[in-house]
Amino acid sequence: MFGGHHPLTAGARRAIVLLAAIVALTAACSAGAPNVPFSLGTVHRDLTYCNGETLDLYVPRKAVRPVPIALYVHGGGMTAGDKSDLNPLFLHALASDGYAVASLNYRLAPQFHFPAQIEDVKCAIRYLRDRAPVYGLNAHEVFAFGTSVGGELVAIAALTGSRSAFDVGPYAAEPSGLSAAVDMFGPANLTQAASGFTSADIAQVFGDNRREVVLASPTHYVRPGAPPMLLVQGVDDTTVRKSQSMQLSRDLAAAGDPTQLILVQHMGHMFMQVSAKPLVPSERHIAADMDRFFDAVRNG
Repeated sequence: MFGGHHPLTAGARRAIVLLAAIVALTAACSAGAPNVPFSLGTVHRDLTYCNGETLDLYVPRKAVRPVPIALYVHGGGMTAGDKSDLNPLFLHALASDGYAVASLNYRLAPQFHFPAQIEDVKCAIRYLRDRAPVYGLNAHEVFAFGTSVGGELVAIAALTGSRSAFDVGPYAAEPSGLSAAVDMFGPANLTQAASGFTSADIAQVFGDNRREVVLASPTHYVRPGAPPMLLVQGVDDTTVRKSQSMQLSRDLAAAGDPTQLILVQHMGHMFMQVSAKPLVPSERHIAADMDRFFDAVRNG
């Protein structure tokens, strides 16, 4: 009867709870990953660059035009992660010093095997150069930084130069080289267990073509004349062991390439604090070190 009060049965209550959970889950999925807040200028979100992938571009209002670019590449084992993984501390440090920051999504395994990931990174660099006049960017000053496999990918991008076998797709007239790169605890030699890549990971990312494991290793591309590279590594990282960054640092130095290595005390993977003691240097100091590193390259 309309307007009457009828107690709900236990089954009806369960159905309502289930429906509410489904609605909440659907809303969360449709909302997508959270946006990184930015109050220092303008954000151009979800710009489509290559292969249907997107990037977010943060352009500070207080910057000398044209604005130098710092590209961020997220981690996640090449199977996960999102452009919203950008650390706000790093974004704020770079934007405050007049850098535009671009954070990108790229194709993920197992749907897309390597080298799709580095092809997208290279394509994103070419895209940013192509679109530089539109957003007031400096196509001659493109830097990059990445965490975990993102560090691995920016290292490969830096070491393979302006033209490589990974330069496929649109914006072919633009070079994909970098002025400098910051590799934060990225795998350096995937043929070693210390890289953090298990046999299951390798099967997901590379499929049956195991030769690509070598081609995904930054150490494979070390050469004289590479752009400056800053390496950041947690001493207590049990995922990507410190021996990986130390090997890459040694190889770069042996080739005569400018490189710096920051070993962070009390840090595991992805800036995880592994003891009661704080990270030394702190994330904030690492952000400042990266900013100074890029500035030093710009100033010669």
